[in-house]
Amino acid sequence: MNKVLIISYYFPPMGMGGVQRTLKFAKYLKDFGWESVVITDSPKKYYAVDESLMKEAIENDIKIERTGREIKDIKDIVVKAPNERVRKFRNFLSQLVFIPDSKIVWRKKALAKIDEIWNKYGGFDLIFATAPPYTDFLIGQAVKKKYKIPLVVDYRDLWVDNKVLNSYPTYYHKMSNIRLEKKVLSEANKVIVTNRKTKELLITRYGNVDYNDVKIFPHGYDQEDFDKASKEVLPAAGKMRFLYSGSFYCYNPKPYFDSIKFLYDKYPELEKEIEFCFLGQFTQEHIKYCQQIKIYDKINIQGYKDHIECIKYILSSDVLVLLKSKGENEIASMVGKVGEYIGSRKNILALIPDGLTQKTLTEYGAVKFEGSEDPREISGAIYDYYKLYKENKLPSAEEDFVKQFNRKDMTDELATEFNYLLDIE
Repeated sequence: MNKVLIISYYFPPMGMGGVQRTLKFAKYLKDFGWESVVITDSPKKYYAVDESLMKEAIENDIKIERTGREIKDIKDIVVKAPNERVRKFRNFLSQLVFIPDSKIVWRKKALAKIDEIWNKYGGFDLIFATAPPYTDFLIGQAVKKKYKIPLVVDYRDLWVDNKVLNSYPTYYHKMSNIRLEKKVLSEANKVIVTNRKTKELLITRYGNVDYNDVKIFPHGYDQEDFDKASKEVLPAAGKMRFLYSGSFYCYNPKPYFDSIKFLYDKYPELEKEIEFCFLGQFTQEHIKYCQQIKIYDKINIQGYKDHIECIKYILSSDVLVLLKSKGENEIASMVGKVGEYIGSRKNILALIPDGLTQKTLTEYGAVKFEGSEDPREISGAIYDYYKLYKENKLPSAEEDFVKQFNRKDMTDELATEFNYLLDIE
């Protein structure tokens, strides 16, 4: 069996959507002739941990090599998420000091660990580096140079063109990142992206990567997760449930909160008919806002749940909610949760602007779009869904479209790309 070294700073027990893509690739690659070894860190503190994802990695015999101490109790890692102002300020300071990101201090430890384990696994046939953090790409670069094996880079999010994650403080900072990214692209044997717009932006900006060298693997869903969750007791609502799953990182939830208030003020009887449920990080800032507009006691805030529990809530909901991004480059942004929303076959209320995600979901079938941030317009879309629900006329998802996002099938395609690289080396 061939061996792939996966470089991923974010990996279970870290939670949230950023780790799932890498975990699922590592999980299924073994079914297609590739053994995965993941090099990652031992997180000291993080906003969310997920025992179910860590258990999944262990049960699927994914070999994990950490650069720090082994984790004894993952609950000791958790810290509260900062409010949006604090997060933005920390991000600014980080980008002021570190290039390309704060994880550059991890690079030396990761490379030392890879040298340490190289003989343990009899070497590796290929490197798969996933970002952000973009430091993962630089580590992959160094490993390729030293050991002369192919490098595949996986963009979960854009790098230089990502105005949501990266607001460079000076021209020097931006140009430094451009030079780093250009060199990564020139040395990578294959580039993986989540959508066509990202592919076009990379090719247009740099011109040193061929069109056929960039492959699209969107965020997806793992059917095993839904099969497993469906066999357990689901958290019943007893009324129509609108579910938002995930953090509000880089998203503005206030228009959605305001729409809930507007709806309940206009139709107070719907408090007994409709539940608005939230999974994920709900900061003190948002709690205070919901208290201020007097909806806090009327909504169901569940906080962060592990992945399987999250899937159970998705399966027990009637409509899943997507929120509008603030970023200037949101046209090239497609968050990870979209794949799982699609895999659920549930109806989706997409409060998003024109762009990539809207274009993608148009073919889904069971979706309603609302690009306005006017609470009255959003509440109108909610009420329209409520009427369809009461009439038992909620639309169905297009199954042929859904199947395109199956993670196991995508991993089969990824393994084929790996095999091709070995044949031409």
